Amino acid sequence: MTHPCTNRPALSSGEIHVWTARLVDDDHAAPDLLRILSQEERARATLLSFERDRRRFIQAHGIVRRILAHYCDVDAVALTFARNRHGKPYLIQSMNAPNLQFSVSHSGNRCMLAVRLDHSVGIDVERVHDMPRAMPVAQSYFKPAESRFFATLQGAARRDAFFVLWTLKEAMVKGLGVSLAANLARVEFDLDPIATPRLVAWAGDRTVAQRWSILRLDAAPGYVAAVASVHPIRSVTWQNWTALIDAAPIFSTR
Repeated sequence: MTHPCTNRPALSSGEIHVWTARLVDDDHAAPDLLRILSQEERARATLLSFERDRRRFIQAHGIVRRILAHYCDVDAVALTFARNRHGKPYLIQSMNAPNLQFSVSHSGNRCMLAVRLDHSVGIDVERVHDMPRAMPVAQSYFKPAESRFFATLQGAARRDAFFVLWTLKEAMVKGLGVSLAANLARVEFDLDPIATPRLVAWAGDRTVAQRWSILRLDAAPGYVAAVASVHPIRSVTWQNWTALIDAAPIFSTR
């Protein structure tokens, strides 16, 4: 069977591939992907209460397996995953396979996967929606200066700024490979009302900001996304699971 990532370009050192996929509410979309999931992934799917959530879980995990398997040149069902002590999943490297690092996120009907060789990477995508309790959440997970900045905003401006900062923080924490709940508040940004927030420190360590890059991504309308990884990042390119488009640079460094 030919799969949509058949013509993907090769992944080179210093390059990040960001895959995007649209999850569909279609009973015919999940069965082919369900068969390649692990027993643990299938069990997790059955625990979800709503059929739509189960379909999207199966699609997201199945698509991730298809894409990673193509990079590793193995059958998707043969991939084995484990988790570090903080719960971040990683791919168990087989003999002669590349040292593939990845991060996955899905929200609403969007799934995004970041892939890089050798170096850890983190990605987050969020569907933008009204947040009546944005301030209490910010006070729990954001730095005091960040919360004070949010207090100056109202309505859609506060909502949009919240999701931008949240995705940047979560991408960074996932890149570091530590738990989200305990560490979102430890990532500190300098907030500029015009420019993208700038990473300042993690857990008070300002040298982290010198070693890491966090980039906003142009997600689908109604979504925001970000990717984080260590320097040097030579380029970040889009790969589309469904559209079969050629990779096009969205960020590059010289």
